[in-house]
Amino acid sequence: MQAELFPNGLGAGTMFSAASVARSINLNATDAGVTNYGIYSLGDIIPANSPDYNPAPSGLAASYMQFLAWIDLGGDTNPNLQSQLNIALAGDGGANPGLIAIQAGYNNTYNAAAKAYTDQKAAAATVGDTVAPFKSWVLTNYPSLATAQSQLAGAQSKVDQLSNQLYGPGYQQVQLARQITGINGGAQDPMQQNNYNMQITSATYIPPGSTAAVIGQAAPSTTASTVTNVSSYVPLYQFDTAYAATYTQWQAASVAGTIGQTFHFDSSSQDYDYQASGWNASAKASWSDFFRTVSGSTSSSATAVSVDASSSAFSFDVSFVGAKAFGINPGPWWQNGSLVSTYRDKLKPGAPDFFSDAGALARRASQVVLGFEPTITIKMSAQDYSRVKSSWQTQAALTIGVGPFSFGASGGANSSKDQIHYDDASSSIRIGPIKSTMPVLLGVVSSRL
Repeated sequence: MQAELFPNGLGAGTMFSAASVARSINLNATDAGVTNYGIYSLGDIIPANSPDYNPAPSGLAASYMQFLAWIDLGGDTNPNLQSQLNIALAGDGGANPGLIAIQAGYNNTYNAAAKAYTDQKAAAATVGDTVAPFKSWVLTNYPSLATAQSQLAGAQSKVDQLSNQLYGPGYQQVQLARQITGINGGAQDPMQQNNYNMQITSATYIPPGSTAAVIGQAAPSTTASTVTNVSSYVPLYQFDTAYAATYTQWQAASVAGTIGQTFHFDSSSQDYDYQASGWNASAKASWSDFFRTVSGSTSSSATAVSVDASSSAFSFDVSFVGAKAFGINPGPWWQNGSLVSTYRDKLKPGAPDFFSDAGALARRASQVVLGFEPTITIKMSAQDYSRVKSSWQTQAALTIGVGPFSFGASGGANSSKDQIHYDDASSSIRIGPIKSTMPVLLGVVSSRL
């Protein structure tokens, strides 16, 4: 999959993790909040250092906010600096006002000048005259605004100078990053929308194609989505704008019954060394656990299905109406990760592990690989075919797994045995096509930070 979807490679510092479980992602909801929920669930993750896609416990925005809190800017420990900064902000209580009062004075002067300008402009219009633009008018008609602006610039410069001296160079930049990432008007403000977050509607779905199939049982009568309509705001993520047009193409191809991408494996396919994808993992992919059965309700009861993958009769194909990688990036609160590159080695003593292979900011998702309406075809020896067919047909409570796809006892849109097609003549089993309105997540490309 990696070789076919990324024929030119992934580039330095990027890695591909294949989905161990294919799950549907709703990116086409009529409720924009539901679509945003799908985008957020893809973007706000730190992929673990594993060839299998497995999100780390903490999300990108939360880990980044924690990182900002641990930045060590250095600074001067002179206690007099704090009192000087307090005076620069609030004044000395006498003839020397601070930045807060000077800012208020400037605001009052500006408002007065603006009112005088609009009044004069309105009066001039009554007699057919015009007035110069405000920025030139104010220089001659309201010179006190220029004086107030000069005072404000001087007061702000004084505060900036003392802040940088007290807290260290870069204080303003880091403080701004903390503000736009935080919970008060920033990316993690759950109550109000701003430039750094987006509205989501959390939902619970039973989408067609996303649930397991019960072999030998009929499909349930309904597979409608159930939306809980709980709205809130989460950090903004931006999804590839090409997705909308691609999804429209996929829908048309589905109606036409055409296939866009097929991944083929057979007995000549070799084990894959995950180190080739950039991971530090030493494991290799093999067929030993690719086919599974689960006889109970938990994965602990899973057992591998004994299929002779070395047989020349063996092959496995998974076809999609479409499969493609789409970019996903955090919003402006991330500031292109500039502070990560600047301060990753300038943290306070005792800081958490952020950047090792298992670190909370080791990498971020940069692309997601989505597939639409898969069809799975397995060919095997006549002996294997007969045994697998008998097992799958007679055990209604059995869950079967084929790579990241599963069909089993929990029921769902494709639980009818009509979705499992047996061909005795060719000793092959075909599952699908699995019709759906949603793509499934096949893998994630992540970039090291």
